[in-house]
Amino acid sequence: MPLCNDSLRTIHVIAQSGSFAIAAERLNRVPSSVSYSVKKIEEELGISLFDRTGRQVKLTVAGEYFIKNSQWMLHSYKELVRNSALISTGINVSFTIAINNIINRDGLIDLAERLNEKFPATQITFKTEVYNGCWDALYDGRADLIIGAPHSAPKMEGVIYHPIGNIEWDFVVAQSHPLASKVSVLSAEELRYYPAIVVKDTSQHISQQNTWSLTGQKVIYAPELSTAIKMIQRGVGIGYIPHLRVKELLDQGTVLKKAIVEHKQPTQLFYAWQANQDNPVLNWCTEYLMRAENIVKWNN
Repeated sequence: MPLCNDSLRTIHVIAQSGSFAIAAERLNRVPSSVSYSVKKIEEELGISLFDRTGRQVKLTVAGEYFIKNSQWMLHSYKELVRNSALISTGINVSFTIAINNIINRDGLIDLAERLNEKFPATQITFKTEVYNGCWDALYDGRADLIIGAPHSAPKMEGVIYHPIGNIEWDFVVAQSHPLASKVSVLSAEELRYYPAIVVKDTSQHISQQNTWSLTGQKVIYAPELSTAIKMIQRGVGIGYIPHLRVKELLDQGTVLKKAIVEHKQPTQLFYAWQANQDNPVLNWCTEYLMRAENIVKWNN
């Protein structure tokens, strides 16, 4: 008899009850059938799972090990059946949410928790995109939903987007940087001498954008925003950082905000998704994210 869910369940019920007869009753089978099944399983495994010498059936040492380490298989089978049934009703097998690297990410924890509770059969993935990489991920099918897509959609057709507020930018330098002592508005000539710290746009098909850099200025591409902030804090370079991501450092004085000739305007952010989708997970997400208390989480 191949080891399957029914045979595993039979072994576990016997171990719990300590009796073939009680196990047979719980399994709605005759005792001889249960005994035969266990015998065939033991022959298949090549080990004795139960000690039958006493009045009560006891697990052998090997049997105890088997019970302890096979419990997950029973749970996994039940979960597999349940999730397969959910998927058959149209629930997504997988769902990917792309977030703009500049947003406040605190709201993602609540979103992940609620999604996991609501759609246990769905593989949920959160990924980070930068600038036009957000729109590119949506058009290219790398994401089902975008949180924080910047500015307006490069292409309007087939896309639904909803504004969620603006991100303000601060031009900052390290406390120890040569520009830290400057009190006047900084000119392009003064700035160009120092590297610009930038997180590279992740777009693969749409034209890429930079946060800020000047013609002829050296650019150092950081892998993500947290590292970019640390580079600026160390004095490696200078650049624009979203206010919400740098306000604590400004309060601490480890980085300083400076005025420059051409100040970067706020970036308007959007939720975005493809239109005309019969997608239960997407429908739930958009309903959840459109609540006023959730919209304000991303830019504060």
